[in-house]
Formats: sequence, C-alpha cells, structure tokens
Amino acid sequence: MSIPRIRSMALAVLLLYGIVPLLIGYFILREWAAERTALVVCGALFLVSGATMLLSALWLLVGLGRQRRPLWTGGIACILSAGVLVGATLTDVLPCSGPA
Repeated sequence: MSIPRIRSMALAVLLLYGIVPLLIGYFILREWAAERTALVVCGALFLVSGATMLLSALWLLVGLGRQRRPLWTGGIACILSAGVLVGATLTDVLPCSGPA
C-alpha cells in the first residue's frame, strides 16, 4: 500500500467517530415532540452529518482509500457537525450548566 492509501485509511477510521453526532441526533429526535424547534433542527443536522461521516468512512474502507470524494464529503460533514455544536452552544439551544 502506498502512503496516500494509508493516510486515507487512517482518516476513514477517524470518520468512524461520526457515530457520536449520529447518536446525539437520534436521541434528540426521539423526543422531538417535547423539544423546542431549534433543538430539533440541531438534532436533524447532527443525524445527517453523523450518518454522512459514517457512510464516507465505509466508502473509504470499501474502496481502500482510492478516492478523494468520500474524504471531502466526510470532512464537510464533520465541519457541519462541529459548527452546529458551536452554534447551538453559543445561542443556548443546547443547555450547558455553568456558574449562576
């Protein structure tokens, strides 16, 4: 295996962490009727970005890291997930406990 393939495979393993936003989105959407609209939208974005990260990782693992498109797709999904988390935290959509 060449160095670019090994790098792609290592990044595919990192994209498997997409299970975290996928589960967060699932747990938020499971109780969607009791949640605020903004939190439900964040949950849907978490669900989509987490699923995209996992599918990109599987695409890389099956293709043995020969393509760049799954890396770009997974990277954009990761940035989307992080942006949603930061935005939801800064706008108090996600309640974070702290000093009163």
